[in-house]
Amino acid sequence: MALSSACQVTDLRSALEVAERRGELVRISRSVDPGLELPSVMRAMREFRSKPAVLFEQIAGHPGLKGCSGLFSERARVADLLGISADSLSSKATFLDALDHPIPPTMVSTGPCKENVVTKDIDVNKLLFSTRGANHSNHEYYQPVVIIKNPITGQYNTSIYRSCVQGPDTVTVNIRWNQHGGYLLSMAKERGLTFPVALCIGVDPAIYVAALTKMPLGFNELGFAGAIRGKPIELVPCETIDLAVPAGAEFIIEGEIRPPYRLGDDGPWPEYFGYLGMNIHPPIMDITAVTHRDNPINYLFVPHAVTDVMNMGTDAQFYRHLKAFAGDFVVDTRLDVGYHRVLVKLKKTESHHEGLQISVAYAALGFDCPVDNVILVDEDIDIYDEARVWWAINTRCNPARQVHVLPEARTHQNCPIAGVREMLDEPINKGKMIIDATVPWNMRHMEKGPGITYFTQSNWPEVELADFLEASDLEKLSRAH
Repeated sequence: MALSSACQVTDLRSALEVAERRGELVRISRSVDPGLELPSVMRAMREFRSKPAVLFEQIAGHPGLKGCSGLFSERARVADLLGISADSLSSKATFLDALDHPIPPTMVSTGPCKENVVTKDIDVNKLLFSTRGANHSNHEYYQPVVIIKNPITGQYNTSIYRSCVQGPDTVTVNIRWNQHGGYLLSMAKERGLTFPVALCIGVDPAIYVAALTKMPLGFNELGFAGAIRGKPIELVPCETIDLAVPAGAEFIIEGEIRPPYRLGDDGPWPEYFGYLGMNIHPPIMDITAVTHRDNPINYLFVPHAVTDVMNMGTDAQFYRHLKAFAGDFVVDTRLDVGYHRVLVKLKKTESHHEGLQISVAYAALGFDCPVDNVILVDEDIDIYDEARVWWAINTRCNPARQVHVLPEARTHQNCPIAGVREMLDEPINKGKMIIDATVPWNMRHMEKGPGITYFTQSNWPEVELADFLEASDLEKLSRAH
């Protein structure tokens, strides 16, 4: 991409301008109900081969507000918005360099997110529309970037946690005990401290990607976002709490989780697997202020609608994790959304490499609890091509010898086969599986003819389609891609 495109992206609005210049922004002008109609539209977008970003220009019951979704559904578009290469290995190198050389955020006195400030008579659902997401979901939700800090050191933590409306000036924040946010909240609880929280909606895409990137505790995700941008992220002080937030955000909801740390009611929510989640009881945040831009845009994630690629940063961390273990034996990696399934591309060059692929799979399972299934393929397989991956599984894997089912271990509760056990007061465990779709070394070079092995693939002479197709047909087929 041209560097100028990346430099122009500083917030959600400039990101939408880039998407429109790419011809990948769909504007919906009719009034849309945000509760169920908006997510239903996004689910219907799955039928298109290329998934656009969608801007909803009229939200029923909320004049002046707009909605947006699907911005992160195409890898090439996200790469353009971040100013990086869309190539898997090149993007990983960029992310790893940004992780190693963060650029700390800088403070400014004010910004667009301060164009409107509300500190009294707050009714959050009138100021900012929420969504139900699916039938049988009984609550209204936001999906913000959440900024909190270590109550002892003051180090910031940035992530994405679902927020469920409880009342005009209260919401829950789905901070789980096994996340960094849960650890920091526990520190505050142990000391009886009020825990400040800022919910940020409609921010720079680099901040969204950073917020979803797996990082060590204490690492400032906003510094990672700044390094992606090549310049500091601008922050402004909150109005009522001791936190700073992105100056260009569309909405900021300020609040506190206070002693005695009340719990609210959340769920079921449509999770990314496509199942309705469980009814849970996250901590309640009392809202102390809402600030927003003029004519603000609410960004919404619609689980199990169009796929997003926001885990590109975590994929880079996973790649580094396996490269540190096995070096050049690991060629590339891919994490699915939620990374319950991971794919690893490997290159066997010597006989002693046989078996190392299983050790790499063990290392992959140790990356994080949600990793349940590891698929191993050879270096000639495109791990982003599902048909090609399954071709390798079907033709190179003998399940009796190359599929390994491991004992149960901790997974993520969003996977219902394990999550339901929480309701039964059982461990949230699940068996793990390794599918080794690499050609066994002793079979790799077995010939059935001179220079032709049992795994030699068919090939044909190259031809120029322009020599065979009418120009109009060639142009039409080219547009379809």
